[in-house]
Amino acid sequence: MGEPKFPLGVDLMDADHARIEEMLAGAPAVGDGELAGYLARCRDEIAGHFAREEELMRHAGVPVLACHIAQHRGLIAAIDTMLTDAPDTIRLRLFIERDLPNLVMAHIASVDQVSARFIKGELPAAMTDRLRLPEEAL
Repeated sequence: MGEPKFPLGVDLMDADHARIEEMLAGAPAVGDGELAGYLARCRDEIAGHFAREEELMRHAGVPVLACHIAQHRGLIAAIDTMLTDAPDTIRLRLFIERDLPNLVMAHIASVDQVSARFIKGELPAAMTDRLRLPEEAL
């Protein structure tokens, strides 16, 4: 397994991101009839990563955790919608090969980056005050 496209310097996050990226990169080789099952496996891998990442953030006291969890839930909901809607093969393939990797990368480049910087001690909590959602939003 190689480095993720956007390394954050937090081992757990980087290793999981590299694994997810490799999995998504394999999508073009998946046959049309296997796409829904492949997306379900991707969902499981991503959901597992989110659980590990959230635990890491709770332990580190990441102040934007509520916002981060909301983004996790939104990304999983997008995958679940695609799995439930049973789209045609073209739409499903586009989601797996284009949309999902873009959603994952946007998440990494935004809230994952902020959280990783906090975990590494590079970002004071006060700088994230305006980014927070109320904890009761969860």
